[in-house]
Amino acid sequence: MYIGPEKYRIIETLNFDSSELISFLESKKERLDVYHRHVAVVTCYSNYSQSIYTDSSKKNSERKSSSFFLNFLVTPSNEKLIGLSISQPMLRSPAIYKLQNLKNAEQFSDIYYRLFAETCGLQCGIIKLPLKTRFVAITGNDIFLSKEIFREKVMNIESFAFAQRVNDVILERLEKYKDGTFDICRVIINDEGINFFVVDKSLREDHIPLYSEVISLLRKKYALTPAKFFPVNERIIGSFVLDFDSIFSDELFTQVSKLLKEYSIIKENLSRYI
Repeated sequence: MYIGPEKYRIIETLNFDSSELISFLESKKERLDVYHRHVAVVTCYSNYSQSIYTDSSKKNSERKSSSFFLNFLVTPSNEKLIGLSISQPMLRSPAIYKLQNLKNAEQFSDIYYRLFAETCGLQCGIIKLPLKTRFVAITGNDIFLSKEIFREKVMNIESFAFAQRVNDVILERLEKYKDGTFDICRVIINDEGINFFVVDKSLREDHIPLYSEVISLLRKKYALTPAKFFPVNERIIGSFVLDFDSIFSDELFTQVSKLLKEYSIIKENLSRYI
């Protein structure tokens, strides 16, 4: 079974040797509560994915990473899954046990390179289901995936089930804004939501506190919550988060557009007096 946009259907043709991961799971069997609800996961991430965001228009700016994380999962029953996630699963759900020296690491990094033409780093660990990151594409055992997606819907969570909502149009939006810009905002999409960081380079240094307060007041007016810390290598005057449903809207980021328009009007009026 494959679930997700056509662009990544290629992962349906992939396979991997799971013997080392199965041995890893079996070695921890007596220590894992509800053993069958655990998976061994290998996550491949671009060697650039830990970089601080920099403006791509600047010379010598740091290279952006691949949009998503490539994951190889195996259950104690040797059901295999391969998927692309928005965040690192072990960042959202710390591994119960980690496998520091993955002997067969090369097979995973080779697959990653074939897909993205980039080298990658690897993480391997055991996590309990359900996972806490959203997958934009997932492939694997039909029965297992169907059961997990049904379980997620009963629990009102989205992990594998998120891929059912991602078509090529939504994927294009996710890739564009995963680590991108919208108006004067830097945009970071992670499993917290769609994070906007307002960067107004036209402001004088001594005016920044005033306009930070303006953004804060507008954020409250539009009932938006502030973004959590994320490494953005520029002076931020405010932040806010939209939930994931906004990426599916026909009028993309309407609230943000209204807020920024109002900010621009206030700024123009204030500039007459300061």
